[in-house]
Amino acid sequence: MAPTLYEWMTPQQADEALARFVAERAPALRRVRAALADDGRDPASLLDGTLGSVAEVWEWITARCAELGTDPRTLAEDPTRDRWPSWARHGMLVDPHPPAGALALVDGFVSYLAEVVAAAVPDAHWRIGEHRLSDYPMLNRPVLAGDHHQVFLPALPLYSVYQAAHGRVPMDGAEMLAHARRTVSALRGEGPEAAAAQEPLVTVVAEVDCFDVGLRQDLAHRHGSLIDRLVAELADRDGVESVHRYGPAALVVDVPTWDELRLRMWLTLWLDRHLPR
Repeated sequence: MAPTLYEWMTPQQADEALARFVAERAPALRRVRAALADDGRDPASLLDGTLGSVAEVWEWITARCAELGTDPRTLAEDPTRDRWPSWARHGMLVDPHPPAGALALVDGFVSYLAEVVAAAVPDAHWRIGEHRLSDYPMLNRPVLAGDHHQVFLPALPLYSVYQAAHGRVPMDGAEMLAHARRTVSALRGEGPEAAAAQEPLVTVVAEVDCFDVGLRQDLAHRHGSLIDRLVAELADRDGVESVHRYGPAALVVDVPTWDELRLRMWLTLWLDRHLPR
């Protein structure tokens, strides 16, 4: 039986998933240290715990994951799934998917990023993602949280690895460092992301033969050209037959092979990466 997706977990299942995730952090970091050493790098100097080190570490992770490419087997046929990090087993991966080796590298990076962020924000702690909105993208996921912000750390690294594996432009070291800095600021209660009751960037409703997508209202007014770019890139994705922008903040997407969760997550991660801060 496939593991339960975060979105469908009961409170008890979410508690258990959080405990598994936290228990995986130290072993994951040890594995990435060993991988660096095997590659002739000095883990002690590269993983020095500073915020600035995130850029070089991520560049190395990205290069290694690009070399590993995608697994030739489908998700249903991949016998390594039981050994994946728990966040990958409970998340929605799609084919062609990164191999176990790439997921392990991302997992190690998540552990390192968590250490760096927690050092900068000592009050940050692991908890279950929650929100007053039931379709919150981080619902039931293990998040690093402060009083004003919570972040599911594997999300953007995994998104970027998919980009690299599929021949698209991944996040570079500077982008990942900027993401780390924004996360630190938000956990401290600073910046536009530090709002506990923030409206979601995207809402997706399944209609007959299509999806009705609503974008947060301020996006259309402040970032109209960026939304045009989002539409163009979404239309270029495998399986997407059409994307129609019928209002400043409203789209109709025809993508028969995707479901509501996959579309919402793709749109949210794309906006997380590209919105100017």
